[in-house]
Amino acid sequence: MKLSEARVRMFRNVIDSGMIRFQDDVTALVGKNESGKTALLMALHRLNPANGDPEFAEQQDYPRWRLTRDRKNKEVEDARPIEATFTLDEDDLAAVESKFGEGILPLKQFTVYKTYGGTRMRLLTVDEKAALEHMYYVLSSSEELKERLGSSDLVDARSRALSLIADLEGSEDDAASALTASAKEFVNEVNGLIPKGHILRGQVADFLDERLPKFFYFSDYETLPSRIDLQAIATGEETPGASANQTARALLRLAGADTANVQAEDFDARKSELEAASNELTQQVFEYWTQNPNLSVEIDADKQVVGNGYNSSTVLRYLEVRVKDSRHGFTGSFGQRSKGFQWFFSFFAAFSEFEDLGNEVVVLLDEPAMSLHGKAQADFLRFINERLGARSQVVYTTHSPFMVEPNRVERVRIVEDRGPKTGSVVTEDVQSVGEDATFPLQAALGYDIAQNLLIGPDNLLLEGGSDDTYLRIMSDHLRSLGREGLDPRWRIVSTHGATNMPAFVSLFAELDVTLLIDGTSKSTGKLDTLVRAKALPQRRVISTNQFASMEPSDIEDLFTPAEYLKLYNPAFGSALKVSDLNGKDRIIARVGRAIGAQFKEHGKPAEYLMRSNDRAKFLRSLSEGTVDRWANLFKSINATLSS
Repeated sequence: MKLSEARVRMFRNVIDSGMIRFQDDVTALVGKNESGKTALLMALHRLNPANGDPEFAEQQDYPRWRLTRDRKNKEVEDARPIEATFTLDEDDLAAVESKFGEGILPLKQFTVYKTYGGTRMRLLTVDEKAALEHMYYVLSSSEELKERLGSSDLVDARSRALSLIADLEGSEDDAASALTASAKEFVNEVNGLIPKGHILRGQVADFLDERLPKFFYFSDYETLPSRIDLQAIATGEETPGASANQTARALLRLAGADTANVQAEDFDARKSELEAASNELTQQVFEYWTQNPNLSVEIDADKQVVGNGYNSSTVLRYLEVRVKDSRHGFTGSFGQRSKGFQWFFSFFAAFSEFEDLGNEVVVLLDEPAMSLHGKAQADFLRFINERLGARSQVVYTTHSPFMVEPNRVERVRIVEDRGPKTGSVVTEDVQSVGEDATFPLQAALGYDIAQNLLIGPDNLLLEGGSDDTYLRIMSDHLRSLGREGLDPRWRIVSTHGATNMPAFVSLFAELDVTLLIDGTSKSTGKLDTLVRAKALPQRRVISTNQFASMEPSDIEDLFTPAEYLKLYNPAFGSALKVSDLNGKDRIIARVGRAIGAQFKEHGKPAEYLMRSNDRAKFLRSLSEGTVDRWANLFKSINATLSS
């Protein structure tokens, strides 16, 4: 079961967060300090907490500036500080349909909310008829029984069956006796599924409740001790990150260490187990920690003398976690390494345990990796993407630009506190929030541009962000069809307008750059000058005119007008038809004539495509001609690679 949407209301500094959409893998809540990010995670956690069992308390949690007024209006108890909707996966659906019948949940969704009054409600839509048909099928019920009980409601059918039994009880007719037996069997089965006094919706909700993911909230993580007490970690089960002992237990599980062999009296058996564990940890941890490739983990055993005098003996009691630095030629205690390395290593060990939990959990991380260098934060995100988020949903908060991935902006939700009247809100629309709220995203994109320009030989310069969106999405789509997409060696850079392209080329003359420009570009003259001066090879200036069916053209003209309107209409809430687009020139110009104003917001249809749940459906609907035009564009761009 996946968390798909949630809404937080009347909690701390949140009046109404608005609906928050969550990705199936990783979602980032981005905003400055005190914007309300922590409050959002805490509210989510309290819906179905795994670590601890906190409840909502009006004195501590209800917005103070609204408490007196809302209490007087009797609005506090019914306020819903958290409401979340979950989408069933294939396993959930198979399980619930096996018990209640195929098609029992037409919407495949399950909503849960809590109130300040302590109420916990479950909302779902069930198909009563599907459950009844399932019962008939399981029991191989006769057509006569179905006709007698004819109803779309299991509970009503049970009442009819009881009446039928009362009417036929004692009859010596064989057919009546058989019908009575079938009716009794039906009643027994329904009673097992829906006890008297209950309804089908409640039973289905109870069943789904058992499968509801648990929420793990973490803000502080216990660091792994350098010296592990084997006796102390031998017992006890705690949630990841809860204590240093739990982290130590997780470390040994991660390493696959056999604690019996670790404590073996035989030197060779003990040493081989410790070396195997050390090698396994080194391989796993340093796949993601790239800040110092000269490190390796070494685990050793230490003894303790037990007893006094003649009865004393020596036993293995401790494991020492040490780190070898081959660059500087020494091995030191784990606790002597940097705070950042200790944090990363401890997190890696503790949270590796989530890999086996899958959809059973949603991991909530509050401002993780703040002690790490920017590039180490990128290592941390790679671990989240490849290991933790690949199995369990992860929601994390951050104000660090290095914790925002420019190539995955669809994961970002902006959090902004808009003052007492509005409170903290969450949005995907970066245009609607202030500069402070978007700073981490802007900084991440700026850093990505700088890296793209200054590192690597092959840079593809685009006029705007919408071009970037279309290129990346269409490239992925063509590759899924077995066609040529954009070569991964390209570093894509948006120059924020064609007029900036000549300056980019001039400033970074030593870099290999290819330019993709619209056929309407105002910078063509300056680019021609650079070509004549041999500062830019002609083959590296690629125009959409080479691929579109009209000239001049925009990148949007690689789609057909009907296809583009599938993006334009939902992006702007309009209902334009192809017949409304007069002329045979650029789609953008035709749209402008249809709406009676120059169309300038090119980015909105591209953003809709990036964020739409119907993206796959749109891509499947593209004509063969459209796919060919994009394939020819990618082929031409790739042909300009430096090697």
